[in-house]
Amino acid sequence: MGHAAVAAASSARSRAREYWPLLAIALAASAIAIVVHTQIFPAYSWNRDEVVYLWQTHALRDGHIFTSGGGTPLFFQPWLSGIRDGSYFSQYTLGWPLMLLAGDVVFGTAAAALVVGTLLAVAGTYALARELTSDHHVALVAAAALVISPVLVIQSGIYLNYLFSVGLGMLFGASFLAGLRRSRRGLLVASGGLVGYLFMTRPFDALLWAAAFGAYVAFANWRHRRAMVRAVAWALVGFVPLLVATLAYNRYVTGSFTQFPITAADSRDTFGFGIRGIGNRWATTDFGFVMGVKGVVRNGVELPPFLLGSYLGVVAAAAGFWIRRRERSTYALLALGAVFPLGYLFFWGISLSAHFANVSGPIYFIPLIPLGCIFLAIALTAAWRARRVLAIVGGVVLVAATIPFMVDRLDNNHALSESQVPWREAKQEFRGRSLVFVEDSGPYLLHLNPYSENPPDLDGRVLYAADRYSRNLDLIASHPGRRVYFERTNFTIDETLNNYDLPVPTITVTEMQVQQAPSFTLRVHVTNPTNDPVVVVYLKIGPRVEQRTLSTTASKGDSFETEWQIAPPGAAAGIGAAALDSPSRTVTVGMGAGTSADTALALRQVRDRYSYRITGTTVELLTPGRLFNARMTRTGGFRLRRATTSPSLSVDVVPAPNR
Repeated sequence: MGHAAVAAASSARSRAREYWPLLAIALAASAIAIVVHTQIFPAYSWNRDEVVYLWQTHALRDGHIFTSGGGTPLFFQPWLSGIRDGSYFSQYTLGWPLMLLAGDVVFGTAAAALVVGTLLAVAGTYALARELTSDHHVALVAAAALVISPVLVIQSGIYLNYLFSVGLGMLFGASFLAGLRRSRRGLLVASGGLVGYLFMTRPFDALLWAAAFGAYVAFANWRHRRAMVRAVAWALVGFVPLLVATLAYNRYVTGSFTQFPITAADSRDTFGFGIRGIGNRWATTDFGFVMGVKGVVRNGVELPPFLLGSYLGVVAAAAGFWIRRRERSTYALLALGAVFPLGYLFFWGISLSAHFANVSGPIYFIPLIPLGCIFLAIALTAAWRARRVLAIVGGVVLVAATIPFMVDRLDNNHALSESQVPWREAKQEFRGRSLVFVEDSGPYLLHLNPYSENPPDLDGRVLYAADRYSRNLDLIASHPGRRVYFERTNFTIDETLNNYDLPVPTITVTEMQVQQAPSFTLRVHVTNPTNDPVVVVYLKIGPRVEQRTLSTTASKGDSFETEWQIAPPGAAAGIGAAALDSPSRTVTVGMGAGTSADTALALRQVRDRYSYRITGTTVELLTPGRLFNARMTRTGGFRLRRATTSPSLSVDVVPAPNR
């Protein structure tokens, strides 16, 4: 073997010895992502952005950027989407969905992108730490610290782009700084490509990463302005094509190069203070400076439990900062640590995210965790070089301090994911070609039921629709060949999305029928549920209420019956029935018991509500009705709780024969 071959073999062995720990860390991170995705999140996370990304990915896989609204877009609109010319588009840019699509095409599952995102975050942490400290061992410890941090463990199993974006940002910074230092054009072009793809994934984050490193480079190299200009120029070579691609996508989706899909979906979903909202049919928030500050503070408070060592990890990171406080490169990390809280202070989502930051992390501040890991690694490496026992004990203590927070967060996230398994299993109850209304879904699909995704052309065997109450009959009429089901849960969306203390919800599937007749008789059966003597029933059509007192001497368990006829306005006059002339197209039968007729309906009620539609002289009534237990609130209104059956009230719907 020649000297050259011997030298090459020796160099290869040397590099293998140097980098095998990084490979081991990468393999551990990959294994964590796979295990967490399959074991902790069996039915997605609580974060509905996940299923929106997957909906967008599946549409891209089928060759669609816009998906069909079916001529009735308010029934089929997915969460976090916009409508243009009757079709839907996702509010998100293409960066992360394309990665999910690549995973689906290459590996047969979009979950492969989760491993890629996790590895990118680990590689970015190593690369930036190595570039800033020129210390391979510090970089290794920083990467290992990130892998053990709860934020990586949890986020690695979710179809979200936060780890992927952090990896892109840190690799951008490392390659740009290395390219500038070494005058390597390839690294500079690569850095532009990395921040360009980050711009295609999270545009605002790309601006923050660029601002932080731009400020640091200007500070550290202000005497070498020509070199900086050349470096930026070469970085633009990599950045501009992806910028153009992003703007072209904007133009295709929104009609404007400069308007992003998120603001086209809802112009209020943007930066700055004022009235803000997410989805133009959702409640708004008057976002002000104080709310922004509170959101930043609350997210910051929740940051330590997601770092290795938690609060002890913060102390160790502070020690690492102190060790390198006089190093110029430390200012790069400080700049990154400042731009994200300052930038997101002006985004109303920081206030929303504060409410669930304790579950899976303060999502907008995740870039701060790798910075903490780098400072923490500086402290541990310094301790190792000073006294190894001190470093070993310190590492063990940090891991031990992490475990309680890690276990608690994993348990909470697992509980939330388990609570969504019934939604997935409910699909087995739909027979044949089905039209499924997600009851009380709000105006969007994929929000209450994370499995209510429709195919791009709305041609699936199961077709999900948002619940629009009496308007549901119009959609049913336009899909005559489908069985009709209502799918409901015993908890509201606010209760299920972020409350891991609730039991697993029950999902009830009810097959519905549309009965048609010239008129209907509603036979009402009432059983007194209390010891109160007065039992009252009523029929409500729009604002009109007809009330009957069935007894003033009732005992608990006594039963009573009465009936009403309902018919279209013209026919009702001839048969003495209640006229169905309400714009709301709903009929409600209710009962109550009390010491008087007024108190019988004031404190609590049971209601059975029916939707109807009039076509000519025929009434279409959707059965069975919707049963509610209603109780008066302190403010004088009623709080409705959905019920499947009631021992107090039942209604038989009897159609009149066709003449």
